[in-house]
Amino acid sequence: MKCEYCHQSALAGRPITVAGIGIAHQSCYERHLIEQRVFKSLNLRQLNDTELSELHDLVQIELNARQPVLAEIEIW
Repeated sequence: MKCEYCHQSALAGRPITVAGIGIAHQSCYERHLIEQRVFKSLNLRQLNDTELSELHDLVQIELNARQPVLAEIEIW
């Protein structure tokens, strides 16, 4: 069995089965996802500029919402 990405023996490392692809090393598959800019089945390369901008805004809103609230401003 050979890794679908590096074509080396898949038994040498940590083999996984990639749906629709076949056997691969886990590290080779992760590297492939990074190169393709895929995150949890969302392919960032397929987004147009408007969609990518909207995604950026949503991520920024979520990051801001998760930051702890600093001490409230006290008005005298």
